[in-house]
Amino acid sequence: MITTDIAKHNPSQEWIASLRERFPTHASVDETLTRKLERRAGPPHRPQTVDTVVERLNAFLARRVEGPFTVTDVKALAGGSSKEQYAFTLSGAGVANGSARFVLRMRPAESIVETHVGREFQAINAVHGKIPVPRAHWFDSEGAELGQPALITDFCHGVTTPPYSGAYSPRLGLPEKYRKLLAPQFTAHFATLARLDWSQSDMSFFDQPAPHTIEAAHASLNWWQRVWEEDAAQPYPLMTLAAHWLRKNAPPTDHVSLVHTDFRKGNFLFDLESGQITAILDWELSHLGDRHEDLAFFLNPLFGGYDENDNYLVGGLMERQEFLDLYQQLSGLPVDEKKLDYYMIFNAWRGVINTLATGVRCMMGQKTHQDIRVGWITYTSAINLQSLLEDLERRLSDAA
Repeated sequence: MITTDIAKHNPSQEWIASLRERFPTHASVDETLTRKLERRAGPPHRPQTVDTVVERLNAFLARRVEGPFTVTDVKALAGGSSKEQYAFTLSGAGVANGSARFVLRMRPAESIVETHVGREFQAINAVHGKIPVPRAHWFDSEGAELGQPALITDFCHGVTTPPYSGAYSPRLGLPEKYRKLLAPQFTAHFATLARLDWSQSDMSFFDQPAPHTIEAAHASLNWWQRVWEEDAAQPYPLMTLAAHWLRKNAPPTDHVSLVHTDFRKGNFLFDLESGQITAILDWELSHLGDRHEDLAFFLNPLFGGYDENDNYLVGGLMERQEFLDLYQQLSGLPVDEKKLDYYMIFNAWRGVINTLATGVRCMMGQKTHQDIRVGWITYTSAINLQSLLEDLERRLSDAA
């Protein structure tokens, strides 16, 4: 079905139904994407004032916190492309230690990734105590109480990057001191996530693919192909070719893992003095699937860097083989290079969807609080398109 860009801006119920039928995916993902389309023709996003946030927080917490309490020191947080974030202090007899710092994460009208806060809530709590994450306390899936779909977690201290000493170059990764401290920890947490027994946690918002099948791969393909159909302003033959190739070559998942989908430097906090990782963030795109999807994402050249001797480091942390060897040793799970190749293509394809389709679409509709940042991110679509083209050419040539 060919749909004009105007029709995508004000989608009909018939068209929405056709997308749901063509691209069946995770139930909660389908729910989230459907609601995005149903409200697309609505007004532009307008962030709430701090006073409104405080008023709604007080009403929300009054239903959940025992005894009198106060909400103070509410501050907007910078960073992030998909959520509005506020830090606040909650004090009262019903609060552990009498007072604690929390983070409120709120979804705008549309963002570069459209996600379900209930999934994020469950993913965080599934890994809590196994790897460092902020505990998730409450969520408002519809935004009925907080004005926007929202999640409240602990506030975690730390930084994403240290201050640089000496001349700075964007080609440099972390300084050697921090690489030595962080790389082993990061890889250990990566390995723990891959082998985590998620079945012991409440994962009711997640569809559970059967192991040794291609269910997980096809659910992800349908998810992102639907997003492309919903958001792309114009067709790209390369994206159609990639989708066909990915569907035809989808590998079975040997071990179903909780996949973070954005596990990389920049999405974890660490203490500057000790170099200890204090929190791994951004669990909004988590799903049950193949660990190779996470691995391939981390290996994406977009996130690589160089050391002081101009040696390339995956994720800006360590050399590729060193990382893969340590990951396999710690996880007890093998790394299949063919599956890595497959998911490198998948992640480049998904990267184009996020940037060239969704990023542009939510800016066009004025649906995000981060127009400038999202606009900057859309420029990475050229890198992902080039990577996608080169990888597909290589795989198609090998198959010939």
